[in-house]
Amino acid sequence: MAVNPENMWLANLGMNIDKFKITSTEYIEKIDPSMEKIDPTYISAPTTNTLGLPLMKQALADVLFHVIADDDLKEENEPADKRQIREEMSLLGVLNTYNRGNYKLNPVIVQEQDYNVYYGGISNGLLWPAMHNLAEYILPEYKDTKTLKEHWFSYVRVNYQFAIDAVRNSRPQDFIWIHDYHLMLTGMIMQSLDRNLEIGFFLHIPFQPPDDFFTTYKIVAFPILRGLLRFTKVGFQTHRDRTKFIELVKSYLPTAKVKTEDKLDVIVVTYQGWSCSLGVFPVSIKNEDFLRVARDPAVIERSQQIRKQIFGENPPADVCLFFSVERFDYTKGIREKLLAFQRYLEKYPERRGKDILFQVAVTNRRGVDTYRVYQDESIDLAEQINKQFKDEEKYGNWLPVIFQTSGLQRSELIAHYLAMDVGVVTPKKDGMNLVAKEMMLCNSAAGLILSTGAGSEMQFSMAGLHSEQDPNYHRVDDLFDVETFAEVFHKALTEIREQRERHGKVLNDFIMANDIERWSQTFLDPSWSHLVIRQTDVTTLDDFFNLMLRTRDVRRAIVERVLKGIPIRQHFAISLQNAKESLELACKPDSFKIELQSGVDATVSNKNNTVEFYIKNEIEELEKDLKFLEFIQSEDVFNIEQFISSLQIYHPDSEERFRNEVAAVVDMFFDADHFNYFFTDRDGTLKSYSCAYPASIQPAYSGVIQAQFARRCAQTCAIVTTAPLMQVGILDVNTIPEGYYYIGASVGREWYVDPDNKFKDQSIPEHDLQQLDLVFDSIAYLLEEDPEFKIFNLIGSGLQKHFGHVTIAHQDSSNTIPTELKKKIDDKIHAIVEDIDPNNQLFEIIIDDRDIKIFVKTEFGGIFDKGNGIELLINHLKCDLTEGTILVCGDSITDIPMLEYCLIKNPKNVYTVWVVNGQNIQLRNQVHDLCKKYGNEHLVFVSCPEVLLGSMAQATIREISICRGAVTHHRHSSSTTQLEEGAPTDDR
Repeated sequence: MAVNPENMWLANLGMNIDKFKITSTEYIEKIDPSMEKIDPTYISAPTTNTLGLPLMKQALADVLFHVIADDDLKEENEPADKRQIREEMSLLGVLNTYNRGNYKLNPVIVQEQDYNVYYGGISNGLLWPAMHNLAEYILPEYKDTKTLKEHWFSYVRVNYQFAIDAVRNSRPQDFIWIHDYHLMLTGMIMQSLDRNLEIGFFLHIPFQPPDDFFTTYKIVAFPILRGLLRFTKVGFQTHRDRTKFIELVKSYLPTAKVKTEDKLDVIVVTYQGWSCSLGVFPVSIKNEDFLRVARDPAVIERSQQIRKQIFGENPPADVCLFFSVERFDYTKGIREKLLAFQRYLEKYPERRGKDILFQVAVTNRRGVDTYRVYQDESIDLAEQINKQFKDEEKYGNWLPVIFQTSGLQRSELIAHYLAMDVGVVTPKKDGMNLVAKEMMLCNSAAGLILSTGAGSEMQFSMAGLHSEQDPNYHRVDDLFDVETFAEVFHKALTEIREQRERHGKVLNDFIMANDIERWSQTFLDPSWSHLVIRQTDVTTLDDFFNLMLRTRDVRRAIVERVLKGIPIRQHFAISLQNAKESLELACKPDSFKIELQSGVDATVSNKNNTVEFYIKNEIEELEKDLKFLEFIQSEDVFNIEQFISSLQIYHPDSEERFRNEVAAVVDMFFDADHFNYFFTDRDGTLKSYSCAYPASIQPAYSGVIQAQFARRCAQTCAIVTTAPLMQVGILDVNTIPEGYYYIGASVGREWYVDPDNKFKDQSIPEHDLQQLDLVFDSIAYLLEEDPEFKIFNLIGSGLQKHFGHVTIAHQDSSNTIPTELKKKIDDKIHAIVEDIDPNNQLFEIIIDDRDIKIFVKTEFGGIFDKGNGIELLINHLKCDLTEGTILVCGDSITDIPMLEYCLIKNPKNVYTVWVVNGQNIQLRNQVHDLCKKYGNEHLVFVSCPEVLLGSMAQATIREISICRGAVTHHRHSSSTTQLEEGAPTDDR
């Protein structure tokens, strides 16, 4: 099909990524200088790093414009210069200027019948006049509902064609930028095809639909409103247009939530589960391209020739050339301008024979009736004015209006800019109107008449460039007020030259500082999208927990992309950095302590209605994730080793001990070769404890390492935790995608595989669960009503209802709760349980350093523990633990039943990593003695979760001898490993 001069364009722009990378040789030298240097030429270009993750090649995307195929409707024998002029005045000209011609055109094939009513009908017969609030130019046939539907369906089909083509040609890392009113549904359709795409939209024309748009043209209006809200972000030319859009959203989509972010001048609208960021980005021009031509001596000479051709060799000193150039469109106010100029010459007869209005109106869209009628009327009016004021005896060959309907090539256009005395840009409505900027950039000595209908006038006005005391241009508020408009011509004429030049310099400076590069960079800047976590004030508990949950969403996206080898979006790092800085700024000076408004009443223990958290872990985990993003985006095959090396500084004792402990665990992993089963605790084992469970978000680096370990080194993997599944449970803070681990919550009493596959322990009588609910409700009432105890709702895991037990935190990770208060809450909990279960038949209370747990007893009078949880999973999966190798990881006494169950089933082939600090000798001895009891020697103690994660990462950097899925294995050796000199060994 054919392309029209004002066609629609869609740009598919890839992200710019820094190309710096660390070489493998540099890494080896840095990590172990004693190793021989490896010639980088021997290192081939791998497709994965040593962890087996795809190297995320950050190749720049091509700039791809999707455009309706161009083969039929070009004018026959169209001269090259005319085609160039036509393209320069189209939207493609703007984008071509921006991209310096470095793009590819991708044809989109549509049916001829669809194209005709899509472009000449809906787009330019309805949307164009409607968006300019010129209802009188809407094609009358659209009053007929049947015609409107038929044509609208063509618009939808063409948008669908563009969407299909763009999705097929886009990559997951691309940001897709759609332009203008022809494609307002394309984003919605693309999102329905791939909801992970980030799609921006920029509207080059105004958004000022008439009052009856949502009633008379309802079938069109509502889809457009909803369609625009499905873009990731939408840019308008002016605040006026964005304000109108928001007014319509509030009026016609009442369930939409509108949030204004004043600091960034961004409005976020959330509707039907989708959020869209709305910004204002006045488009501009490529300054250097115009200035290069304007400074060309040949062009300057040509401008002098133009004045001589128009005014003659020796004109009066006070002649004035008013110059206008635009497409011959009814939105441009050409007819109204002519009427005002006519009145100007009537009011000021002394200007006859001197002043000339040179109007260039490039004919277009003659096939549309409304255009053709307007163009003919305007040409007739110009001829009428010339007849009215022509007087050869008085003025010789002078004619007041030069009306040209063919365009000017770039150099000739700029020569006319240099020749003019006053530029006249007076559209009824215009998205921006770049002509005004071109004029004042090329000729800052000229005056400017500018109507308020131009987006550029609103931009200038909001920038403070037009004040009553010192206006830098001559403003026309009402084109239809002919008398006032005529006076504006006279004011522009009579402005003192020095003042005109000073005003022009102000406009010129503003345009120089706001060119098309700034426009594009500002729109493409990821930091203003709602997808980005803003730097925010963290003063309340809600602020803190909401911020951490937002980092969870970002981290989940990072983990998913890294595992799939999809390049990381730039805004991920921006978000995590903003979150980290927000937390750091909220801390007390030179500390990691944060004081948050809790909403509790003032008490002796909480005088300022605040709770204090120690958030070193939360800040450090964000710091690690930022480092992880840096390393993972390098193309070095050793990027994971580089990152693991960076974790050394977080070891509680020393970097040397970190390396020794990692080596010990890796030796044991290599000894096992591959694990048929992997059972692990989470908090304290795979992640350091947080100040509160809602803040215990799994870092992205941890999620990637755990997922890849499950993929490469183990067959059946399960995380068993005391936390509940949901309502700030394990699923709320986890970042690993589904499918890598079975999730056992409530000590393994309820299991999650995926949304459609969940199961739990069926042995608890309904009566017992009801009694447990009474315990929970009683504790909740105590914490709510007694101000002294409200703090226990806020620290650690707070009050949690699990399936089969209740947990209440009585100490935080920093041990800030006084011993006396801790004892008081313990006594209160015992009293509540005793009141509901006086004979001690239903419940058993377990107390550790941080929590009080009230368990429903099993049918045999015991407590359901993590060992029972694993048994529940194994029975459900119909697995046999007596064969194969088993890896068990834990950090506390509640994890010991998990280890013991596995030792009972397979005493020789259990491999254990226990995270325990050096001071907890009792726990170390319990774990050691348990393994020794079953004759098991595969045990390593480590000091922190970072060691275990580093070991898991290192374990994947090798060839696995066993085929995945095999039940039997060959164990290479069985030995204990000295962690470091002087440290206790596994058989101590």
